[in-house]
Order: sequence, then C-alpha cells, then structure tokens
Amino acid sequence: MTTAIDLSDQDLLARLAELLDRADPVPPTVVAQARAALAARTPAVLTRLITDSAHTTGAHTSGTGSTRTLRFTALDVVLEPALEGLHVTGFARTGTTLHVRWPTGTRTTDLGPGGFFHLDHIPAGPLKFLLRQEDAPDTATRWFVA
Repeated sequence: MTTAIDLSDQDLLARLAELLDRADPVPPTVVAQARAALAARTPAVLTRLITDSAHTTGAHTSGTGSTRTLRFTALDVVLEPALEGLHVTGFARTGTTLHVRWPTGTRTTDLGPGGFFHLDHIPAGPLKFLLRQEDAPDTATRWFVA
C-alpha cells in the first residue's frame, strides 16, 4: 500500500536541494570563489557587450588556444592564450586605470596614452573589467568566462 505525502512545492524543493547537497556537494573552492566574486562587487555603470568573437567566429577558429576579441561600449579587449595565463591588450574609451578581476584576485594597470593597456598572467576563467576615473562613476563589464 502506498501512502501519499502531502508536501508543498517549497517543501519538495527544499528536500530535493538537501538530497543534491548530500549526493553531489559543491566543492569548497567553488564556494570560496563565489564568495570572493560577490565581495568584489562595486557599484558601477555597466558597459554593454557589443561583440564577442567567441560567438561570431566559425567553429573551426574558436576553442582552446585561440585569440578572443570582445568589444564593449567603453572598452575593447583582446585575450590571447600564453604559457602562464592570458595576455590581455586593449583600448579603453574612459577611465585612467583598468582593474581586471577574477574570483581569487585582481590586477591593476594605468591606461597608456590614448587609453591603451596590456597585462600578462591573467588566469583563464571568470573575469570582470573595471575602469576607474577620479570624480566619475566606475564603468564595468559583467562577469564573463575567458
């Protein structure tokens, strides 16, 4: 004989979440990276993504080892794989410093003449770019995976 258990949708979802947490828990490093990413949030004006070569190039040219170009309304970025992370170059249309953030770190550089920049040893994975300028609001990209 089968008995029906009367559960609300909330109770059922809570029990399913508990079961999944026990069967396949989130790795502690992922939890730490998520907390660090949340802590790194700053109020900033979001710059809109215009193009991303990961979505516009043919399948034969994308993938591991290829250069990726992203164009935002305030920033152009080129990500090139290198032996020790990514080589990042680009051009910013606003700001005086560029901050590249990832869940466990950040790197900052001053913008060169005309807004050009380059950074080495940026880890592949979740990234966010932030442009800062005194007496103006920060401008930032959304997080994306490089």
